[in-house]
Amino acid sequence: MISVNKLLFSVLLGLIVFSAPGFCQMFQYGVEADIMENNTVLYKLNLIYVDNPNQNISFNLNSPTNISIETDADCRIVKRVLETIVLCNMEKSERTDIQITYSSDESVNQRDGYFLFSDFFVLDDNVDTVSVLVKLPEATGLSEPIENSYSPTNALIGSDGRRLILNWLKNDVRMGETFEVSVAFESTGEIIAGIPLHYLLLVILIIVVCFVLFYKFYLKARGVKVILPVLKNDEKTIFNTIMKHGSGVNQKLIVRDSGYSKAKVSKVLNSLKERGLVKLERIGRSNKVYIVKDFQKKP
Repeated sequence: MISVNKLLFSVLLGLIVFSAPGFCQMFQYGVEADIMENNTVLYKLNLIYVDNPNQNISFNLNSPTNISIETDADCRIVKRVLETIVLCNMEKSERTDIQITYSSDESVNQRDGYFLFSDFFVLDDNVDTVSVLVKLPEATGLSEPIENSYSPTNALIGSDGRRLILNWLKNDVRMGETFEVSVAFESTGEIIAGIPLHYLLLVILIIVVCFVLFYKFYLKARGVKVILPVLKNDEKTIFNTIMKHGSGVNQKLIVRDSGYSKAKVSKVLNSLKERGLVKLERIGRSNKVYIVKDFQKKP
């Protein structure tokens, strides 16, 4: 026979179970903080809820402006004197995504020689995964000493090729916990006309390389085309032989390829030398023949 106390306990437990409202589960809380060059921070807050009953939820934003919400839920923004609240009516579903974008001018403060980004996020529900990602402005880096420039200290640090990125991940965060992050950063290069200095130097280097290639493969070749028509046939033959083998060719090789005698080649080389087109360097019993680099400037 069941006692009266056990019967009352069973009835009370049943009332609690069947009268308690359902609660949705926040699966992911993701924040992207994009710090711009003027130190305005563009935020993107991504929330994922799973196993949603019909329920209202709310959460606070820290000093937001330009708020935008994308979601299938019925959400509205309530601005109060000291806070801004987002209220959402969650309908029953297996999954609901809420994306909120906003900006803030109060998250970055200038200190003595560096800038400090700091913010905190209060979790209004139990969350499986929390992700906070911070992108530093272009032409900036972590302040020295680097190991003391960000908190928490377990950040994953990477780059997209232009900007430094810090990412924090935390699992099984309990309702009411506060996730606080901070990053100290400083300028690593000047920005001229909106272009970081190192990019500007790269552009200048590319221009210099292009000019050198233009000179080597066009202007120099053009100089050859200008000088060859005014040479005699034997001079032209020997000069073409030198061009074929490159500057510093042995005179014996010129004799072999041109088909002229040693005396003939010596006479023509001396003529080219007098006209400032080549120079001769005595090596043993022969000469090495070098093309004068600025020969195209000679008459």
